Amino acid sequence: MSRTGLVPFVIAVTAAAQPELRATLDKYCVGCHNTRTKAGSLALDAVPADSAMTWERVVRRLRARSMPPAGMPRPNTATYEALIASLENTLDGGKLNPGRTDTFRRLNRTEYRNAIRDLLSLDVDVSALLPSDDSSHGFDNVTVGDLSPTLLERYLSAARKISRLAIGIPGKAPGGETVILPPDLTQETHFESLPLGTRGGLVMPYTFPVDGEYEFQIRLARDRNERVEGLNAEHDVELLIDGERIRLFVVKPPAGGKDHSNADTHLNVRIDVKAGPHVVMATFPKKYSAMLETERQPYEAHFNMDRHPRITPAVYSVTVNGPFTVKGPGDSPSRRRLLVCKPASLNEEEPCAKKIFQTVARRAYRRSVTDADIAAPLRFFREARAGASFETGVEMGLRSILVSPDFVFRVEQEPAGVAPGTAYRVSPFELASRLSFFLWSSIPDDELLAAAEKNTLQTPAILEKQVRRMLADDRSRALVNNFAEQWLYLRNLSSSNPDMRLFAGFDDNLRQAFRRETELFFESIMREDRSVLDLLRANYTFLNERLAKHYEIPNIYGSRFRRVELTPEMHRGGLLRHGSVLTVTSYAHRTTPVIRGKWILDNLLSVPPPPPPPQVPALKENAGIGKNLTMRERMAQHRVNPQCAACHNVIDPVGFAMENYDAVGRWRITDDGKPIDNAGSLPDGAKFNGVDGLQAAILKYPDLFATTVAEKLLTYGLGRGVEYFDGPAVRKVVRSAKAQDYKFSSFIIGVVGSAPFQMRRSQ
Repeated sequence: MSRTGLVPFVIAVTAAAQPELRATLDKYCVGCHNTRTKAGSLALDAVPADSAMTWERVVRRLRARSMPPAGMPRPNTATYEALIASLENTLDGGKLNPGRTDTFRRLNRTEYRNAIRDLLSLDVDVSALLPSDDSSHGFDNVTVGDLSPTLLERYLSAARKISRLAIGIPGKAPGGETVILPPDLTQETHFESLPLGTRGGLVMPYTFPVDGEYEFQIRLARDRNERVEGLNAEHDVELLIDGERIRLFVVKPPAGGKDHSNADTHLNVRIDVKAGPHVVMATFPKKYSAMLETERQPYEAHFNMDRHPRITPAVYSVTVNGPFTVKGPGDSPSRRRLLVCKPASLNEEEPCAKKIFQTVARRAYRRSVTDADIAAPLRFFREARAGASFETGVEMGLRSILVSPDFVFRVEQEPAGVAPGTAYRVSPFELASRLSFFLWSSIPDDELLAAAEKNTLQTPAILEKQVRRMLADDRSRALVNNFAEQWLYLRNLSSSNPDMRLFAGFDDNLRQAFRRETELFFESIMREDRSVLDLLRANYTFLNERLAKHYEIPNIYGSRFRRVELTPEMHRGGLLRHGSVLTVTSYAHRTTPVIRGKWILDNLLSVPPPPPPPQVPALKENAGIGKNLTMRERMAQHRVNPQCAACHNVIDPVGFAMENYDAVGRWRITDDGKPIDNAGSLPDGAKFNGVDGLQAAILKYPDLFATTVAEKLLTYGLGRGVEYFDGPAVRKVVRSAKAQDYKFSSFIIGVVGSAPFQMRRSQ
């Protein structure tokens, strides 16, 4: 192509006489990306000078060294860096565009639960009350602008249940709740959350609405023939509340060993319980002879009658019913949080109710409240009080607050008089909500609201002080169990069911251990304010005995997770070697370099491959004698199809580097008797072997991984996808973090201080 077809934007970029950079683009890029060939649907010789969208895309590919493609002539490192810097400097100097979050964003299920917890000191499992939320851009707090009639009814029902529970008003008939344990949970050893000297069992947090009498039922696991599994001798079953024994039951094998129908029907008891949150436990005192017997078994898993018969009985479910007699509302944390005053006379009731509603509404609405905000709760209070008690009136007023759009929705309104398409600062209260839902997945606390009321929150020093305070708070664990679990696909573990014919030792204990390891690991990075690069390169992890045995790491005993320093021969350390990541990126019966490679490109490098074209044939599995091919050989057959090759030539080499780990994360050096070829490469053409080589190749360009972290946090914090116009803000976060060795807090402070987080574009 003629050099006269030079890119207009680059001419503008390099107007200060850098002809060598203009020549670089013409030499390495425009030859393919022009109006004639349009490789990748991109014609750089026809891009308008102000097309930031296109040039952000170019910068991303250049920074990942994915263009020019491996095997084509490529610039040297200095030329790459000079070109990237030149483009970025011009893009960063463009017109400010902070993007636009939706005006109405509904609290998703996690945010709603946490908001109720912090508003009313009431922890309610809302999974049975509200449906799960759809995920978009990797997170479930993005597409939350709708409220269908069906969903509205669910929020109304939830508000009714929660308001009655908070104030201590029982239902017309005794209610109940049942918790059922996963069927593939092995219960032959101690569980970390249960008392020492026990094995197996269940922990059930439960909020009792009033002081009264409640019934507890324990049921044991049964096989398909309705026989209690493992009931070959007499066993004790223990019921505890808050760690104190309530009743010790005895279960015995039925006479003749056949009819098990009544074996556990006597595991019932009615007792008085005080209102408020308690922890119900059902477990078995450990028999040490049973432990010795377990050690002789070929697998750690014992959960069904076929491959893994239980050696001893296991808890199937625990049910709490009641109250059957009510002895008063009690003194629960929710009543103490809600009833900030108690009227001594009829004349004091309405002023007291007003004070209660003002306190609750300020927290629920995340702003200062006016008399108009309190009018509706007071009206409901008067109507309910007319035929009942003061507390019944308060419950109805509270219910009206919980169904108010000001609580259910996060509303960001444009200030009066702002011109269309203009960038403006969000209000102090809107910033407080953005901050609290980002770090806590919940409502602002009183200190944060006070800073917003004083109009000091947007002061950089005060904002940073609040961020550090909030990160130190236990509520910031939402960044672990909400942000990290979605970013790293940990939520997918619950639906991971490896083929039991191939992975016979897999059970729910291992599934939970995978998740716990990664949660504790991510939390250590956050709490210790370590470099985010340690997410990949750390030489430690968190293990209990069950997980250590799976990883073949010796001398780890017991159910407690503890920090373990690692050596190279253990083949662990960093996210790329976690069983959680390796399992959720595999099929039930084998590994898949495609899913693993795409996970890395998407979630660690932010250079996702294009979506597959329609009607792409599936990978053929080994079939028949003489067709026992390795994974690499099968993938090579798949890439014969030109439609497949374009993407798989980029994805597969990344995934091949992880082939030393099987579909449940165990280390191996052969697959089906054949040595594993773990040679891989990245889009920049770098070649390496195994996960160690992959990790080194990723960390060669740390800003690439740091950019991914910044973009993921910004997406989650804003509740919208990152757009091309967010590029300057993301780069600013990364540069600031780089100066602080990529500390975790530097990313959080950078995101919170960014223009997209503090500003909004008018309609």
